[in-house]
Amino acid sequence: MSRAPAKEEGGGAMVSGIILAGGAARGMRMRNMVLLPYEGEALLDRQIRLMDDLCQEIILVTGSPKSYLPLVPSSVRIVSDYMPGRGALGGLAAGLSLSQQRYAWVVGCDMPKLSPAAARLLLKRLIGNYEAVWPSDKDGPHPLHGVYDCECAGRIAKLVEEGGATLADLPGYLAWGEVAEGEFAQQGIAFDFLETIRGTGFHARPAIEESRFRAGI
Repeated sequence: MSRAPAKEEGGGAMVSGIILAGGAARGMRMRNMVLLPYEGEALLDRQIRLMDDLCQEIILVTGSPKSYLPLVPSSVRIVSDYMPGRGALGGLAAGLSLSQQRYAWVVGCDMPKLSPAAARLLLKRLIGNYEAVWPSDKDGPHPLHGVYDCECAGRIAKLVEEGGATLADLPGYLAWGEVAEGEFAQQGIAFDFLETIRGTGFHARPAIEESRFRAGI
């Protein structure tokens, strides 16, 4: 796929926003969750609005494409999982492969506090240096709310095809960097963007171990 040319500065890079919305097995549950209200708007609407601040396109990856058609603006591209049943890693492969931009900001559909400012800081470190850059804290790196060079899509797709790998395995396969929690604090960026919504409550993500759970999405 032809991609838009990259720019030198992280703040001016051409970026796709990719929302991983789950496989068909969890389709209705995830669809209901993204409709939950948060600060006066549906969770999915909030994510799209926040990602619009940075991204030239937004892609929603799901195993149930038709169920999302009435929920999003026509400008949002809805694509199917790369290989159904392969979890969030399959969704990541699909989103990166179909991105029309060189770089991507990838989030889960259950994250209400997305931070464009954090994504810009991650992009600044990514461009020209790594295949992926992730936020990290004392528990390790977090592949979601991370940024990716879409040129690594083929390598991730190969992992999906081989089977067995999850998001938690990505550090062993990609050239990656990180932005630590303290670095975000130095820039005045709250580290709450990793929080997730489950039902009606909020739960902080326990780092990459949570990615192992989310790999079943």
